[in-house]
Amino acid sequence: MPPTAVEFASGRSRLRFWWAGDRWRHAVITPAGQWESLEECEQPGDDPNWPRSPVFTEVSLVDSAAGGAVLGVGLAGRSHFSLAVSRPPHRPDTLLFEAACRIQDLPIWLGSTYRGADGGIVRLAARVPDPPATACWAYQIGPRGIEVVAGMAATASG
Repeated sequence: MPPTAVEFASGRSRLRFWWAGDRWRHAVITPAGQWESLEECEQPGDDPNWPRSPVFTEVSLVDSAAGGAVLGVGLAGRSHFSLAVSRPPHRPDTLLFEAACRIQDLPIWLGSTYRGADGGIVRLAARVPDPPATACWAYQIGPRGIEVVAGMAATASG
């Protein structure tokens, strides 16, 4: 029996994680639209060691003085991923995603990828230090859509 879905909200924005095959997937619904995380390799030549978004094999909801968060961990190849999703202060209806990956090898791709309800793809590429190292990136999803936070480079395509 698959694990129970994990849900988290910040005002009118909702995050939902669900179990799919061997990992957790997630989607975000906000007043600005809906985005679904893309983890799988779909193109010929894609490397499963470097998926389009971090792979999470464990996800949990935690309480905190700041109002709770969702924590996720997982791995692909020799890389270990972690994620914290919280409610940023002074940003109503917004979810803050803080991701990290411990890398042992130089990645082909490292970051987060989402498909919008309109079919457009948003790729948030992490800045990658020389391995071994930990790469960190952060972004917000809310009424203004997907926004880059410190340490990120972003490109969008439709």
